[in-house]
Amino acid sequence: MKQSIHRTPAARSTGSGDPEPISIEEARLLSLAAQRLDLVPPPTSPADKTAILETIRTLGSVQLDSISVVARSHETVLWSRLGPFDPPLVAELYHPDTLVAEYLAHAAAIVPMELMPYFRRRMARCKDSSSDLYASWEPDPAVNETVLHTIRERGPLPSRAFERPEGPRPAAWSWWGGKPAKKALDYLWTCGDLVVLKREGFQRVYELTERRFPGFHEQEPPSEEEGRRTFITRALSAMGVATARWAADYFRTGGQTHVALRDAAAEMESLAGEGLAIPVTIAGTAERAWIDVALLPLLANIRSGNAGATRTTLLSPFDSLIWYRQRTLALFDFDYRLESYTPAAKRRYGYYTLPILHRGSIVGRLDPSYDRRRRVLTVKAIHLEPSVAVTRELAEELVASLKDYCAFLGGADVDVLATDPVGLTEQLVSYL
Repeated sequence: MKQSIHRTPAARSTGSGDPEPISIEEARLLSLAAQRLDLVPPPTSPADKTAILETIRTLGSVQLDSISVVARSHETVLWSRLGPFDPPLVAELYHPDTLVAEYLAHAAAIVPMELMPYFRRRMARCKDSSSDLYASWEPDPAVNETVLHTIRERGPLPSRAFERPEGPRPAAWSWWGGKPAKKALDYLWTCGDLVVLKREGFQRVYELTERRFPGFHEQEPPSEEEGRRTFITRALSAMGVATARWAADYFRTGGQTHVALRDAAAEMESLAGEGLAIPVTIAGTAERAWIDVALLPLLANIRSGNAGATRTTLLSPFDSLIWYRQRTLALFDFDYRLESYTPAAKRRYGYYTLPILHRGSIVGRLDPSYDRRRRVLTVKAIHLEPSVAVTRELAEELVASLKDYCAFLGGADVDVLATDPVGLTEQLVSYL
């Protein structure tokens, strides 16, 4: 039996001494537990709004994406953790509840409302004409003022409420669709003058921040120090175990993190000095890492054989467990790339593959599509990793996950067309 960590946080308060060694398996299980992906959810009725909000708060950020091959990404992320739930409940958390909002937390993402003040400094940089963010936008003050005036007079509006100017149609790849008002809406949201009140379908409906959240910009924003501490603390809590690089990446927009790498490392050391994080080395990785002190009892249980991972589920390509592809490769030995923007002839696995999480390991990926009219979830191909053995347990639990996901989508049937290895098909069919 492995010896569990028995030293108290107080004994670690200086952050000195050699880091505690942990295995890859231990790091995986800590990460899965922090992400609420370790255990099978209890067989209860569909998750309610309280459970949805709690999950969003635990993750800190749930990324949004416009691709909808099966479901919207954020819906799949929540389903992977909660099981069945009613997607309109997420909309209610926006409006009328005002308990979540959207911002560029990890790309565009749903964030709990209490985190929004920590993005104020980035919002201010977008409005500062001397900043790099302002220069990248090149905002048009006249268009911005017209958009603000229109929403002030008419109330909350989506992009479609604004006309495209006369003239040639824009190129198909044009980000703004040739619509200056659309660019203005996005800019005004980014700099905090507008908020996303709600979504109609997947289209944002914008409202004045001053009207939706009175006093939001009148209060003193958190200091830069408070912001760094909050982002890194929330990132470590959401990941369970992290290097400074992993923690910095958790809250970012494009290639720009909300906390610089050197500051993330300093914050981790400060947390360790305060007994809130434990320095560790992860077998097979070179970088210094830390675990959330709240997970010490779980680590002890893992080492005594009293904790493990039992969940089998599917992951969105934009799931926070696998956001940082280098971390996914280091922890799960899984090399994942989204191929949606890869020419079809060059795709290896499919347009929008979902990783398969099985009892603590990512064992493969599948290429799905969902026919809403026929209510059929089609799996065009399942690709297991070369080292993964086809077992009855894997086949049975994968089919159960596919059926659950199909039911969540409102479907009635699952159809699997091909598998690699080929022998998996026969076992899956026997459970479908």
